This record gives sequence, structure tokens and C-alpha cells, in this order.
Amino acid sequence: MELVDQAVAYLREGFANINNPKGLLIALAATLFLGSWKQWFPISLVAVIVHIAIEQLAPVLAGNGGAVVLPDITSETFWTRVLVLLLGYLIIIGVFFFVKRMIFRGGGGGH
Repeated sequence: MELVDQAVAYLREGFANINNPKGLLIALAATLFLGSWKQWFPISLVAVIVHIAIEQLAPVLAGNGGAVVLPDITSETFWTRVLVLLLGYLIIIGVFFFVKRMIFRGGGGGH
């Protein structure tokens, strides 16, 4: 039961991390490129990479004189954060794509 509680906590944290303007814009852009459910996981993974890149480049792009600092990819906290972001993007992109498919069903109206 503890494992289930931990999984639910990761899902909640992932959704909370993505539910901000930056995360929603990245998810929306990813959804525009998503053509089928087969691409859902790879597109979500790319969204995580873009999210982390924007976080690392934000101080430099803002002109605060910050330096580009690469994340420590050998640490457990980095991979936990990647997992949390991936779960969040999977949820949000999945919801956005479902809505996109419902709105833009395509087809010729029964011709």
C-alpha cells in the first residue's frame, strides 16, 4: 500500500509542477505536434527535456548575468525530478490531446 501511496504522491507532484504557465505552454506546444497516441510518451519526454532546458537557461535569457549550469545527472534528486515532470507531462499532454481529438475529429461528415 505504501508503494501505491508513493505513486499517487508522484502523480500529484508531477501535475502540480506542470500546472503553471511555463508547463502548460510547453504541454500545449507538445500537443500540437502530437499526431497519434503512439507518440504520446516520446513527445512527453521531449517536453521534459525542454522544461529542464528552459529552467537552466532562464537566468541567462533574463539578463540577470547568470551562467548556464548543467544539472547533475548523476544525482537521484535529478532523476526523481525527471520522473515527476514526465508523469505530469504525460497527464497534461494526454488530457490536451484527448480534447484536441474530440474537437477536431476530422472526417467528411458521413460522405
